[in-house]
Amino acid sequence: MTPLTEIAQQAWLSYLRPGAWAIDATAGNGLDTEFLARAVSETGRVFAYDIQDAAIKSTAGRLDKAGLLSRVTLIKADHAELSGHLPCSSHSRIDLICFNLGYLPSGDHSVTTRPLTTLRAIKESLKLLKPSGALSIMAYRGHAGAMEETEAVEHFVATLPQPWTCRQFVETGSKERPGPVWWLIAQEEFTPRSV
Repeated sequence: MTPLTEIAQQAWLSYLRPGAWAIDATAGNGLDTEFLARAVSETGRVFAYDIQDAAIKSTAGRLDKAGLLSRVTLIKADHAELSGHLPCSSHSRIDLICFNLGYLPSGDHSVTTRPLTTLRAIKESLKLLKPSGALSIMAYRGHAGAMEETEAVEHFVATLPQPWTCRQFVETGSKERPGPVWWLIAQEEFTPRSV
């Protein structure tokens, strides 16, 4: 079975073209940031956020090694402050925004995304997307506070007004280690071919 993270990245390619603008709202170790930077090519732009110095440093190192650092603006800030760090021209211009909710795998596991700031960031994201853009949210559920955050996102996406549509996918896990949940939110229906 294809991991949900790979299915999500393949779905992103439907929204990303050379010259696209994207946001990685939770850069972490930079895996998604690197994927986005490759997809938008040298004419596009990626804005990558993280609240932790270690994450920004790790992402910068990964991008530098891959020769992609010039395509990315790294921003050390809470994802709830997305629009405050973007050029004014970016509003309603973003093609894709992605979130990986949880903690930095190689970092301090007590520093996690939280329901209140995550919901603020998601609401702000919807204002930043162009009409043909998408919002991707991957929630990892195996750490303290994760289920509360997942439930908050589930409740929010269930109440999205028209024209927003939301698809939810759940990766099978175990009782001790539940798999992630992925939501893809857009103004048009989308079904990844891999699912």
